[in-house]
Amino acid sequence: MEHTTAETVRRLRREGWSEQYGEGDHLKFKKQGHPLVVVPTSKKVLKEGTYRDIARKAGWE
Repeated sequence: MEHTTAETVRRLRREGWSEQYGEGDHLKFKKQGHPLVVVPTSKKVLKEGTYRDIARKAGWE
């Protein structure tokens, strides 16, 4: 299944993740009780391994 950067960022924000200060082509999200989640924004579609890592840290899996 294809996972877009936009829908991943939207889901993190909807679930209460706060965006941390960052530079460049990555967004950093933090939520108490979870590790820092970094989402690359340089591509519209996330690679499967990148999405799996984000999902694991966010508690989606």
